[in-house]
Amino acid sequence: MNNANFVDVKGIRTRYFEAGRGDPLVLVHGGHFGNSYNAEDWEHSFPLFAKSFHVYALDKIGQGFSDNPPSDRDYVIGTVVQHLYGFLEAVGIDKAHLVGHSRGGYAVARLALEHPEVVGALVIVDSATLMAPPNPIHAQWEAEAQRIADPRQRASHILVRNSYRPQHISQHYVDVIMEVNGLPKTQTGAARMAALFPQFTADLVARQKETHQWIREGRLKGPVLVVWGYNDPSAKFDPIGLDAVKLVLPNVPNSQVHILNQAGHHCFSEQPVAFVEAVTSFIRLYTPLK
Repeated sequence: MNNANFVDVKGIRTRYFEAGRGDPLVLVHGGHFGNSYNAEDWEHSFPLFAKSFHVYALDKIGQGFSDNPPSDRDYVIGTVVQHLYGFLEAVGIDKAHLVGHSRGGYAVARLALEHPEVVGALVIVDSATLMAPPNPIHAQWEAEAQRIADPRQRASHILVRNSYRPQHISQHYVDVIMEVNGLPKTQTGAARMAALFPQFTADLVARQKETHQWIREGRLKGPVLVVWGYNDPSAKFDPIGLDAVKLVLPNVPNSQVHILNQAGHHCFSEQPVAFVEAVTSFIRLYTPLK
């Protein structure tokens, strides 16, 4: 992905990419404050979406090349939701289709509940964050990574472990991970997140319960597409993906599910053509935003 842009989102310098024409579609990556996930997670699907949409991919607050949260109390998932809402306003988007992966899946769902007027179609991708407490397997994988001598293998280890096949992990993306990990703001964010993880987790679990209740009350208007990699090692389809299906389908009339077989947590990178076709076809079932 080339030609990064930066915009001020209520004092947070935010990196994003933009391409294509048509209805706005915003891609929201996963991960949390201080880790290496960033907008270039979407490198394989971004150009495919640009053939049909005016597509954006941003670095969430505290990730990639976007600024960290301003204070310790902001190290909670709601900060990501408000930053996303501010981003739409900052780049002049009145209403957009939203695609969110993992922790980004929670962010887009919550934004649709809090600000339904700015959301068209909603796509939730492999989001354990929407459904369950944080998975300790990530700490195990991080410990494994620290024992790897080669810096490039160490940088990509968690991605490899979280994939069905690792061929989607490009050398360019490993370069990006290493650059992001080397930023002083990333190191600061990671240290603050480590210290504040109990705060982050307690808040997340409370917000999950509230979010589930709101969805059961019919406040998620849709249309909503749930996409899952059947072979996801961390956000396992059974039970987490099935729980998402059981939450969304009975409570959102205009909703569907698409399962990608032989695909892991980053199913949109492992099978970008199938993923983009599924999302595009779903959105085209409904009235364009313009």
